[in-house]
Amino acid sequence: MLSLAYLVIAVVDLALLVWAISLCRRYPCPGLILATVPLTLMWFDNLTIGLGSTLGEGPVLLAMNTVRFIAHYIGLPMTFIAIGSMARQAGFGWAKPKWVMAAFCLLATYFIAHDLWLFSATTFYPSCFADTLRYTTHIADYTACSPDASIGAGIKMSPIPAITLSNFLIVFGIYLWVKIGWKWLALGSIGALGFFAVPYPLTGGIVGNAGEPIISGAIIMTASYICRRFGIGETSG
Repeated sequence: MLSLAYLVIAVVDLALLVWAISLCRRYPCPGLILATVPLTLMWFDNLTIGLGSTLGEGPVLLAMNTVRFIAHYIGLPMTFIAIGSMARQAGFGWAKPKWVMAAFCLLATYFIAHDLWLFSATTFYPSCFADTLRYTTHIADYTACSPDASIGAGIKMSPIPAITLSNFLIVFGIYLWVKIGWKWLALGSIGALGFFAVPYPLTGGIVGNAGEPIISGAIIMTASYICRRFGIGETSG
C-alpha cells in the first residue's frame, strides 16, 4: 500500500510542476523560476520509491536513487535564492543591497557543495519499509532488508539544509503576512512542518513526502503573487 501511496504523491508532484511551469510562462520573474527548480524532479523521488519493490535491487533502481539524491541536494537549496529574489521583488529595504542576495546565494551554494561532497563518499544500501524498496546511505534497524544486514552501516546525511530552509520559510512567511498581508506562505510552511515532524521510523518517511507538495505549493503561490503585485504582469501567449 505504501508503494501505491508514493505513486499518488508523485502524480501530485508532477501536477504541481506543470502548474508552476505554466505560471512561470505567465509571470517570468526570477523568484518564481527559482522556486520552480526544486519541483523539477521531486515527482521522480516519489516515483522511484513507489516503483522500487517492483523493479527490485539492481542497477536500474540504483541509478534512479542516485538521481533522486542528487536532485534533492541541488534543488532544495535553490529555494534560499528564491526567497532572496522574492524579497527584492517585493521591494523590502533590507533585501536591496547586493550583499544580501549574495548571502542567499552563498548559503545555497554551501549546502549544495557540502551535501554533494558527503554524498560522493557514501555507499548505497538496500532499504526496506513495509512494501517499499529503495537505496539509502545508511542502514537502520527499521529499514533492514534482511536479518544479516549490517545495522548502522553507512553515513546518515544531515537534514540541516531542510530544517534551515523550513525555518527560513516560516520566518519569511510571517514577515510577508505582517508586511503585505499575504498569509499563505506562513500557513503552508507551518502546516507542512507538522508532516515533517512525524518520525521516520513510524511511517518510512511517507508523511514527510506528503508534506512536500503542501509547502512547495505555498512557495509557488507566494512567488506568483509577488510577481503579479510588484511589477511583473501577465505575458501574452
